[in-house]
Amino acid sequence: MTTLRRLPLLLALSLLAPACASFHVNTPSGFAELEDDSRYDYRATNADGVVIAVRVMRNEPEASLEFWGRVVDERLRRQGYTPQGNPEPVRSANGVAGVMFRYGATVGGRAHRYQVAVFVRGKKVYVMEAGGDTEVFDPAAPAVARAFGSFRT
Repeated sequence: MTTLRRLPLLLALSLLAPACASFHVNTPSGFAELEDDSRYDYRATNADGVVIAVRVMRNEPEASLEFWGRVVDERLRRQGYTPQGNPEPVRSANGVAGVMFRYGATVGGRAHRYQVAVFVRGKKVYVMEAGGDTEVFDPAAPAVARAFGSFRT
């Protein structure tokens, strides 16, 4: 499904060099982990095209969570994503502080939901994202939440 190609962080963070993956996420029931995609360190989808993905980047320039959160948010807004609520502080399953953003967008004439959490731990930036057509994303939201809740850096 084209939703996968439209996940905006590919462009938003394209200037960052990839880092070695060092994280864990539980693939939720109803999702299948996808292999061999050099753009992501982890990617899973359900049969309806809702996608969950993780990328690990080098923290270069070395900066704070506030900095990287602002970078992601500003780039998404410039790409036409509309914030849905305020950023929310979150924690990974192993206690690393992060920030969660939620957005809406129109893709191919259809409403889409997109959420992204950013975590910074030492020399790495972890970006966990999920997106899909609103019609199928909303029913998958509990599974997406379980995946986000299982994320460990």
